[in-house]
Amino acid sequence: MSQRLNVKKGFSLVWDNEEMIAQLLGCIAQAGFDGIEPTFNPGKIPSPDKYLQQAPELKKRCDDYGLTIPSLRAGGRPWTTIPSPDPKERGQALEHTRQALECLKLMGGSVLLVVPGQIQADIAYDEHWKRVVEYGQRVSKIAEEFDAIIGLENVEARFPLSLKDWRDLITAINHPRVRMYLDVGNITWLGLGFPEQWIAALKGLICQVHFKDAEFGGVLRNLLAGDVDWPAVVGALRNSGYEGWISVEPVWYHHAPQRLAQRLSHDLDAIFSL
Repeated sequence: MSQRLNVKKGFSLVWDNEEMIAQLLGCIAQAGFDGIEPTFNPGKIPSPDKYLQQAPELKKRCDDYGLTIPSLRAGGRPWTTIPSPDPKERGQALEHTRQALECLKLMGGSVLLVVPGQIQADIAYDEHWKRVVEYGQRVSKIAEEFDAIIGLENVEARFPLSLKDWRDLITAINHPRVRMYLDVGNITWLGLGFPEQWIAALKGLICQVHFKDAEFGGVLRNLLAGDVDWPAVVGALRNSGYEGWISVEPVWYHHAPQRLAQRLSHDLDAIFSL
């Protein structure tokens, strides 16, 4: 029997308000998760305009439950500002990233998830590519200041699409502070191949991982209910030597939300043991 995958369990989500934190943070800890991955969005916790106060408070709440905050999602602003033709907007992407990295450091984390821009009809693919490379090379210096890593994630923003382009993009940026944040389920959901092949090909370039399930080229599903070949994924992670964080990022149940954390924790344990 293969040894259990040696990773930590994370819960990635958007905290809407203090009431949500009070209701659900303890449930996440009691379900056996090791940490959380919040999202840096206006009006949420932490937010770009209040993070200097909110970030230490959220860290303290997590400390009380024995949870850590290894990473932070940079939120929606990079989707439009990184590939923008407007230099001022590209500057906003860098400033937003700097704020997010400062927030992350206040919470004790080291990986900032960034989506490298949404494809747009009026922005040529090659121009988008050049702007992401420029962003990556400039933001790497900011990441050094905060002793952090920028993890570029594959999402429905659809840039870049292929495994080869992802590998070439990270190689073009060419800085150890900029790596890939791999989402296993998004590869399957968008019909872009097989996650285990991506993991093998990106060995050494992956900084963190999201787990979700999906029908191939179809819809997202609960863990273990889609087309992801979980034994192959776990085998590829094991062969690559990955021993970092693996986080889920589900939609909360409308009723009895504490059951979601419990179910996902058990599903992750089952997957890690494959």
